[in-house]
Amino acid sequence: MNKSSFAGWALGAGFGVVALWAAPSAVAGEIRIDGDACASAVHLVARDAPLSEVLKRLAKALDFQLSFDSDNNPLVSVDLVRKPIDLVAELAPLENVSMTQTRDPRCPQRERIVNVWVLPSGQGSPMRVVSASQQAREEQLRKEQEGIDLFLKSHGFPPAKGGQTESK
Repeated sequence: MNKSSFAGWALGAGFGVVALWAAPSAVAGEIRIDGDACASAVHLVARDAPLSEVLKRLAKALDFQLSFDSDNNPLVSVDLVRKPIDLVAELAPLENVSMTQTRDPRCPQRERIVNVWVLPSGQGSPMRVVSASQQAREEQLRKEQEGIDLFLKSHGFPPAKGGQTESK
């Protein structure tokens, strides 16, 4: 083996290694959409793509307005064929998603998506949720006890221990 053939072999091997190393990252983030706003079914292929990007691409392909305000932006890997409305719903089953749809003269006998909102989860800070749910729980327990006392009283029994003794 002479120097020039060895250099060519080494250069080729180097490019091969780089191509193999780079190939997975080229596939990651891939988003392909086949279908349009009037299609009865849309084929979506996404590989390790952020949900917001998948929905942006769907919004462009299906001609709807998107507002993505979620705190979460999980990576999505799917290969689905669905009606457009079902596709959006299946992409974000754990998200707070709202959508409007309408009949469109361009899409006879079909409704198309007009708007999609991916909203924040709405859980707020844990401190507020705990205090609000504690108050609600106490109110619920009070109402349950009033119901029990009323039932017992209507059947001639005294109210349960710790229950109300007279109605308000």
